[in-house]
Amino acid sequence: MTYIITGARGYIGSALVKRLASRGHALRLVSRFAVAPDDHAGHTAIEHVQADLRDEQSWFSLLEDADGVVHLSWRSDLRAAEAGPADDRVLNVEPVRALVRAAERRRIALPVIFASSTSIAGAVHVNPVSEETPDRPCTVYDRHKLECETMLGEATRRGVIRACSLRLPTVFGYGDGVSSVNDNRGVLNAMIRRAVRGEALTIYGAGEYIRDFVFVGDVVDAFCRALETDRVWSGKHYVIGTGHGHNLADAFTRVAHEAYRVTGRRAQVRHVPEPPDLHPIERSDFVGDASLFQDLTGWRPNVNLEAGIRDYLQRLVAAEFQVSSVGARAGT
Repeated sequence: MTYIITGARGYIGSALVKRLASRGHALRLVSRFAVAPDDHAGHTAIEHVQADLRDEQSWFSLLEDADGVVHLSWRSDLRAAEAGPADDRVLNVEPVRALVRAAERRRIALPVIFASSTSIAGAVHVNPVSEETPDRPCTVYDRHKLECETMLGEATRRGVIRACSLRLPTVFGYGDGVSSVNDNRGVLNAMIRRAVRGEALTIYGAGEYIRDFVFVGDVVDAFCRALETDRVWSGKHYVIGTGHGHNLADAFTRVAHEAYRVTGRRAQVRHVPEPPDLHPIERSDFVGDASLFQDLTGWRPNVNLEAGIRDYLQRLVAAEFQVSSVGARAGT
């Protein structure tokens, strides 16, 4: 298969590329930048394409001979979206609109897997959240995600594409060594990196807000399952989650404990007052019910919170040791 992946240099994208490449798929990786990263050198089935995804003609060229699209590209900064909703629309919504228009011209209904967000359910809802939970987006970020979901659903009903949206909760884990761009979308990973350095882990208030942390490798598996399962290409959205919630205080304490065990460095967990600009969505509790997606695809989360934290710490320490060893050899 030949798959188009946007956002392939990002946190989830880089891990997905590695997984799909290992399975022998040809990959067309789309970026705003022309230079291919060194870590894909030698992969003859990986093509790097520089393109403006807001441009319909760019998509029209990309879709030639493709077997599917995974659209991960998105500016995920909550506060930037709130400050400039018009700019956010141009950056995030217009690429999906251009994709639909180009697919309509191509007249080949390709599967399109869209990375969406569980926070579309809003700040107040009943847990666990499933596909039956009403949509109550309360941020620009989530309203634009929902707009794209709706657009892809309508295009699916018209036979233009065959889409599904995977609504992701808080994703954590080492992945392919690429950090999440925004700490407000990758708070647990940011705390793990702090703990390795022996720095304090700061938590707002009592740390009582609940999150459903899903390991990045399990998220990658969800995208692979979605690509392989035509039953989910119905234009609908699917909740991805473990079904288990952890409050932030507990999660941060686990990070500090595991960091001490792996590195011998003690990272204090410090409670600080909530900032005045904390958005209601950041105060919400979330636990996901992924049973529908599990029934349709056979997907299951395999890595729990503690194992994922331990894996991240061990791999991060190993990577830093390798870098320091190379530097020492270079010095000699």
